[in-house]
Amino acid sequence: MSKIIDAILPPMPAFLDMVSAQAEILAKCMSTGVDCLTDPEPIRYQALADLENSAKELRLRHLDKLSDSFSTPIDRADLNEAINTLETPVEEMRETLEEMRALGVESDKYLLEMAIVLREAAAALQRGYSKLATKPGQADPDALAAVACPGRVDAIYRKGLGRLYTLNEDMEAIKAKDEDIRVATFIHTVDILKRREAYRHMRSVSLQIGDAAEVLHGIVAQIG
Repeated sequence: MSKIIDAILPPMPAFLDMVSAQAEILAKCMSTGVDCLTDPEPIRYQALADLENSAKELRLRHLDKLSDSFSTPIDRADLNEAINTLETPVEEMRETLEEMRALGVESDKYLLEMAIVLREAAAALQRGYSKLATKPGQADPDALAAVACPGRVDAIYRKGLGRLYTLNEDMEAIKAKDEDIRVATFIHTVDILKRREAYRHMRSVSLQIGDAAEVLHGIVAQIG
């Protein structure tokens, strides 16, 4: 009888373990991102690309299982959101750091501080998702810690922008150098534009992690 039932209604995949695996890749990605900013060796960027490929493969595999599954342990829409929101920041982080490398944008204290906050938030998401299958009620503090990520990054982002546009100080520093002031000013202006773009992308990653955290918080409210 059980074989007949399994044939009609196949066993439900371990969806909560699946999204936990995705959260683990996200955490590894953000940790590798910090490594890229502190020690920009090519091998670190390759590791980041490998993590992105793994994240995409898991997302597609899990979405396929979700579409084929008759039942799910939580609301199907929430599970779909979890699968998608855990992959998006991985892609964005890889693109951000690759763009920085292509444009010759070196790390600074604000980029590193933002990346460290992203790493902490992703680690909180990993902890939270790992608890869903066995201790869902204990996952909410981790979800809320990750929810705070966009606000924390935004504060650093604004400080970084403030420093970028300290024009009087920058002009005095340029004048003090023994070089063509017009060329130096042009180079400095281009650096401001490139660096601001890097800041903006880091902020975008934080918003995506915040979205993933909100999904986790909603799941915990449902099953915790």
